[in-house]
Amino acid sequence: MKRILAIMALTLFAMPATADGLLSGYACGQMPGSYTVDVEVVDDSPRMLQIRDTAINALERKRAEISGSAELVLVIDTRFLREGVTRKQRDLGSVTDGSSEQIRARMNLWSNREDSLIGGRRDGIVEGGLDEVHVDITINDRSSGKCVWRGEAIHGSAGEDQWAIAEKTVLKLLNVVGKDVRDRNFEID
Repeated sequence: MKRILAIMALTLFAMPATADGLLSGYACGQMPGSYTVDVEVVDDSPRMLQIRDTAINALERKRAEISGSAELVLVIDTRFLREGVTRKQRDLGSVTDGSSEQIRARMNLWSNREDSLIGGRRDGIVEGGLDEVHVDITINDRSSGKCVWRGEAIHGSAGEDQWAIAEKTVLKLLNVVGKDVRDRNFEID
């Protein structure tokens, strides 16, 4: 028995990690090889400003120049989605008033799919919960407003700090700036 458990444990650790994120990038204009860019975020909350600063540092490491008067404007937007699970409604029976003189009652005596007197309550999850971070980055020409490049990424957060995940996801998107990439899986540390 111990041997079987050891083999199962080794198998689980040897399995490749699954990616929790998916990103895409779209070149919608001509992205210059070296460029000067203004980096903006959609709001000025402390966490968004921190993400902006992280993006600026990453862009400078890639030899991009940062200037508030640059012809290209890079905008970062983040959204967080958290929703609980949706459970099936109770359906043991019902009472309806068809008219002022008729009352109808329906009761499930036995069922293996619905609530019933003999089978009991059936607790089922109709839809699983949602816990995701969405990041969008656009680079537009300041004078014409035309798109030069845009990228989007979704990463599961599973109850973790969504701001930290958003910051790391921004870095993943910045690695593909200017490139056409479709539905690439990615992981963050």
